[in-house]
Amino acid sequence: MPLRHRLPAVRRLALAALSVALLAGSVALADPPGDPSQDPSGRVARISVAQGSVSMQPAGTDAWVGDVVNRPLTTGDKLWADRESRVELHIGSTAVRLASETGIEILNIDDDTVQLKLSAGSLQLHVRTLSGNQRLEVATPIAAVAVLSPGQYRIDVNADGDQLRVAASQGQLAVTDRDRAATVQVGQLATYYGSVDQVQLDGLPPGDAFDQWASDRDRREDRAVSSQYVSREMIGYEDLDDYGSWRTVDEYGPVWVPAVAVGWAPYREGHWAWVAPWGWTWVDAAPWGFAPFHYGRWVYVGRSWGWTPGPRQFAPVYAPALVGWVGGAHWSVGIGVGAGGPPVGWFPLGWNEVYVPSYRVSNTYVRNVNVTNIHVTNEYITNYVANNRGAGDSGAPVHYRNLAVTGAVTATSRTAFTSAQPVAQHIERVPREAIDRASVASGAPAIAPTAQSVGRPASAVPAAGRELWTRTVIARVPAPPPPPSFESQRRAVVQNGGLPVPVSVSRAPRGDRPDGGGSPAASRPDVVRAAPAGQPRTAPAAPGTSTDQRATRPTATGGRPPVQPATPAPRDARPPPNYQPPARDTPPATTPVPPPARPVAPRDYSPPPQPPRPAPQPAPRDSYTPPTAAPRDYSPPPQPPRPAPQPAPRDTYAPPVAAPRDYAPPPTRVAPPPAPRESYAPPPAARPPEQPPAAPPPSPAPPAAKEAPRPPPPKEKDPRDK
Repeated sequence: MPLRHRLPAVRRLALAALSVALLAGSVALADPPGDPSQDPSGRVARISVAQGSVSMQPAGTDAWVGDVVNRPLTTGDKLWADRESRVELHIGSTAVRLASETGIEILNIDDDTVQLKLSAGSLQLHVRTLSGNQRLEVATPIAAVAVLSPGQYRIDVNADGDQLRVAASQGQLAVTDRDRAATVQVGQLATYYGSVDQVQLDGLPPGDAFDQWASDRDRREDRAVSSQYVSREMIGYEDLDDYGSWRTVDEYGPVWVPAVAVGWAPYREGHWAWVAPWGWTWVDAAPWGFAPFHYGRWVYVGRSWGWTPGPRQFAPVYAPALVGWVGGAHWSVGIGVGAGGPPVGWFPLGWNEVYVPSYRVSNTYVRNVNVTNIHVTNEYITNYVANNRGAGDSGAPVHYRNLAVTGAVTATSRTAFTSAQPVAQHIERVPREAIDRASVASGAPAIAPTAQSVGRPASAVPAAGRELWTRTVIARVPAPPPPPSFESQRRAVVQNGGLPVPVSVSRAPRGDRPDGGGSPAASRPDVVRAAPAGQPRTAPAAPGTSTDQRATRPTATGGRPPVQPATPAPRDARPPPNYQPPARDTPPATTPVPPPARPVAPRDYSPPPQPPRPAPQPAPRDSYTPPTAAPRDYSPPPQPPRPAPQPAPRDTYAPPVAAPRDYAPPPTRVAPPPAPRESYAPPPAARPPEQPPAAPPPSPAPPAAKEAPRPPPPKEKDPRDK
């Protein structure tokens, strides 16, 4: 019977009893305790944005699904963005964005590793956090690109798969192929032509439209208010601000209330899909519909639904659907039975109600999936598992808070449930008396999936051919075996009574590897294990071998810039994520520096690429040009006899000074030019050659005589005066 007495003093005291009663009916599903190594991953990838024509292919199937938004992705799934399309998905706090005509395959996702396969196209990564034991790697046809530190990166692979461009706006990357390893530092753009040792380093180019779109998405996520209430590792928190508001409730703490229509209830606007290894998984149709349906719990406060996120200090553990299931022998009474059997009903789990999955897991998983999403202690979960594991159904009535809320229970037909049909369009009306008579369990019903359970078909088949997905790529971390076909998985579920099978059963045995199963070189036929970072080659390649062929490959395109030798990383069989090869300016003492003229030298030349580069720099040519050009324009000494065309004599000629410099024999310049000059000509020419040089002073005397004329002689006296 529903819980109607909600006195605050009693509520907290009854918390343990409610949780124990909830788990009592489902403990047999997880008995005996499972192996923690077989637990499903606590992380998945979520498709948050799909612009244009976007489709995904579930692991083990040949069908492409069109309902991709909020779809959880896991190991073996493929994702394709067609022409004029873009996709954004999140893995924890890491954002992965795909440009137009780009396809990726998820090689592996678990609690410590994220491994993606990029055969062609453009991919952008924004890594916010990366702990010491976590790995993030992108396998490409040329090399494996491993993220060494948080930052922003872009990876481009051309359509033919023989050119790789890696850019690091922030952070540091390691690029490893079969022979060598190199690093890409912040602010660098590295272009690899067929191998790591054929590389061209440049600065970062201006961003294109894809980069601008990614930057806009990052800014939106940076200013999300919801990060104050939940961990950034909770997938989907960045969408809550635009579709609801936060408020604080005394009993629950921070509560997010969505802006929805009257009569709305959680787990109603969406559909169910079968996602291995969890089984039945809820895929919500709302843009914000991921975090509130896979983490935390729902509460009914003030005649509206609100979502409580759980403790913020923990990295949350993903769950396929946090609901309680209603059914049992008396469930169909008064409802009616369709062609596929009695309807399937569920309701959202409430405040601190413990979730026990229907798939087989370990005690550790049960603790983690609850402690990180509700406000109960780890000690309580541990005590419960120790005291009640295998006890079976106690028969005591189970009380759920949300079961008493009008309209909280949603039911649909089995046909709509198993064929991924929208639940809102196929709702079964459930009378109140049927809910009171029904039994409740936290584990999903034992219903085997069908071929339509993976999702509704996409409107168009991706344009990418099969060769794109089967192209061989290079990975540093061995990828797990490919998942078996969906049909083989379905048969295993049927044999398991309609319940999901463990991870070990849903994976192909590792002994079936193409290399015979004994070597860890490759666990997938399309993935090649890269050489350990920094492992040197046994002998240098001789001229005429494949080394020469690789060295001349870039020149086939004509006009391709010269490549620079890559930086080898130190010897390490399995480097940690924060591993960094030695700096480029510290070459080994035993490594000879080859002459830059030899084409084979760059393959064996390791650390310092800087010395060969100053030689071809254009700076010396520019600085040497003026001395070379000056002699061409310079007037040699024989040119003075040609004073006419040159303006220099006009500038340097000064009558008083130039005359003595150009003056030759006196007779040659006396007659024509100096004639106008009064102080020159007659007196000096009439003087004898032996005249002393003091002769010029008398020259000013004649003017003085003119100024002071002699007085006239005295007149003789006239005799008549006597």
